[in-house]
Amino acid sequence: MGEKEQKLDFNSMFKKVDYRINYVPIDSRVRTSRWGDHRYTSGVVKDFTLEEIEEIIRCGDIISLRELSRYYYRTNGRYRNSIDFLATLPLYDTIVTPIYESGKGSKTQIIKAFYNACSFVEALDVKNTLIRITREWLKSGVYFGIL
Repeated sequence: MGEKEQKLDFNSMFKKVDYRINYVPIDSRVRTSRWGDHRYTSGVVKDFTLEEIEEIIRCGDIISLRELSRYYYRTNGRYRNSIDFLATLPLYDTIVTPIYESGKGSKTQIIKAFYNACSFVEALDVKNTLIRITREWLKSGVYFGIL
């Protein structure tokens, strides 16, 4: 018996595993819900006082206004429902229209190109993507994306 017997300490093993699982840099934590992805910029959720809200609105600091808007989206049902309503109001329908030029391509080539275009548009998931983009745009007041 030259080997040391290692005693299993479940508490310390659990703490090590829990630390490895839950230790994620704060700025990369993402919570997914039915309203989309929510990225937290800090581990602490800040509550605002009435004086702070008035000061943020009065001074017009963009970063604070965005933080306040996200706070209201998280905590106020009417605000969240209004933003969700405005984000889902447009239908975001897509139409793929084949353009036929006489003398270019056969009927099977046009049908195949049309099918490929339809498959590409379906893979984009335009409706859900644009709803998510519009919701984030309404919350933060700015759109970072491709038009």
